[in-house]
Amino acid sequence: MRFPVVLALTLGLAACGGGSNPPAAPGAGTPSAPAPAPAQADDTVTGMVMADNPVALSAGAQVTVRLLDITRADAEPTVITTAVQPIAALPAEFTLAYADDAIDSYRSYAVDAQVMDEGTVKFVSIGRVPVLTNGKPARVNVQLAQALTTATRDPAVDLVKEFADFEARLGGLKRFADSRIVGPEGKETAIGWDAFADDDGLRMVRETISDGEGNNRFNRRFAWKDGKLWVAIRDQGGTKVRLGWDKDGTLIVKEKNGQADESVADEAAALAKAAKEAFDIASPRVPR
Repeated sequence: MRFPVVLALTLGLAACGGGSNPPAAPGAGTPSAPAPAPAQADDTVTGMVMADNPVALSAGAQVTVRLLDITRADAEPTVITTAVQPIAALPAEFTLAYADDAIDSYRSYAVDAQVMDEGTVKFVSIGRVPVLTNGKPARVNVQLAQALTTATRDPAVDLVKEFADFEARLGGLKRFADSRIVGPEGKETAIGWDAFADDDGLRMVRETISDGEGNNRFNRRFAWKDGKLWVAIRDQGGTKVRLGWDKDGTLIVKEKNGQADESVADEAAALAKAAKEAFDIASPRVPR
């Protein structure tokens, strides 16, 4: 990583012999060149790629792991380096080496992975896993899901993966924050929020809601894509509800605690209303 490096050089003085030999005359010998310093080893990202259950793979299966610069949330990530290694089963360990000077502590990085087996992509990572900077570790677990063919792709799965990728790149967006109090006197509700925007406008609002005394706290997240509500999440009392809409405004993701659950569609109207209120408050405050 690009941090100043201070090298302390310690010069040892050779001890003289018994003194019987006179010193060499100037120019009598040619000093040997100093030995070159050993090359600095690359740093590494390590970890485990894993599926929901152990999986045996055929001979010749490979995992490809990429280190990505995900700083800009409004652009495709830049590939820093790639490692390909053979694996026989999942889970499996991976090691991804990178040049130290390729990493900037002010930028954001992540890894993703895919598994090739018998010439076909069989597993892909669920989103990208942040690493190295902004307090993220150099050892991570990468969760894999079975790859879908074009004919069997599930738009709900694609939306969830795209949203995970988007959240991993929030560090590259403009962030701003505020709070507000709503409700009648004696029944006030406090809402603290932060928001993220790119060149196209507001992309996400995260809210923490509590009563006037700071109790009964829960969280909501709203994300927009192309100016339309895209994802709404309520995390309250150990229950996490996630809803997602496609570009036509059709509700295609209905999840409760990570599992498909049609019953949570009943929350769509209330969360969409809360999302509109959050958007109307945060959007005019987007930093220019």
